[in-house]
Amino acid sequence: AYPDQALGRTILGPSERIKAFSRDNLKDFVGQYYGPENMILSAAGGIDHDALVKQAEALFSAMPRGNAPKETPALFAGGERRVVKDLEQAHVALGFEGPTYRDDAIFTAQIYASALGGGMSSRLFQEIREKRGLCYTIFASAGAHADTGMMTIYAGTSGEQVGELAEITLAEMARAADDMSDAEVDRARAQMKAGMLMGLESPSNRAERLARMTQIWGRVPDLDEVVKKIDAVTRQSVRDFGAEMATSAKTAAALYGPVDGAPELGALLQKRAA
Repeated sequence: AYPDQALGRTILGPSERIKAFSRDNLKDFVGQYYGPENMILSAAGGIDHDALVKQAEALFSAMPRGNAPKETPALFAGGERRVVKDLEQAHVALGFEGPTYRDDAIFTAQIYASALGGGMSSRLFQEIREKRGLCYTIFASAGAHADTGMMTIYAGTSGEQVGELAEITLAEMARAADDMSDAEVDRARAQMKAGMLMGLESPSNRAERLARMTQIWGRVPDLDEVVKKIDAVTRQSVRDFGAEMATSAKTAAALYGPVDGAPELGALLQKRAA
């Protein structure tokens, strides 16, 4: 546990919160969130629609309808959290606030993340792992929620190399904002479309997509509509997004392992601003 002086209270750490979790906590959570107002039933494959509806009515029609909990919008404040641990490898994650999943900019964010650190051909992998040998692994990904999003870069390295790795990562982000090429954007765009289409090869994945799209949009967009939004992402929009990530996006850092000598996030952001 550690004190929160601003709020005048003590906040339990993750392990303490898990140990304090009780059966009543689980029961209250299920009662608050697992109701028909929060439920979506999705199915794909060789199904009988009428039979499915009849079974759903038998199973769920008696459930009492409650009031969906009031949501508090996310506030991405940034900041740093480090846990010093005697490990062989240091784990480092940088998070940059990104677009929500209802913002078309999420397609730009995903293509940028793929080009920057989405595989062995990406900039971060080639420059930091292959050329400089500063990490065991490094990758970038873009995630999104209803009220915020985050572009994350993760790397596993030695404790002595955390500082150099972080600085070069920020430098590569700045460089990508200036010279991201058409070929890189085209490759990332193709990977995104291929991943989406291959993910629909099984009924379970199709059912999951139907539920997710219904939850987000209240409808299921055609694949052609999604492909058009992916194809609409241009090299310039990727560069502009990269410039925002590299210069002004709110930033968070998490470090775990032999990271006591790693630079503070504030010092890294000062160099980024310079």
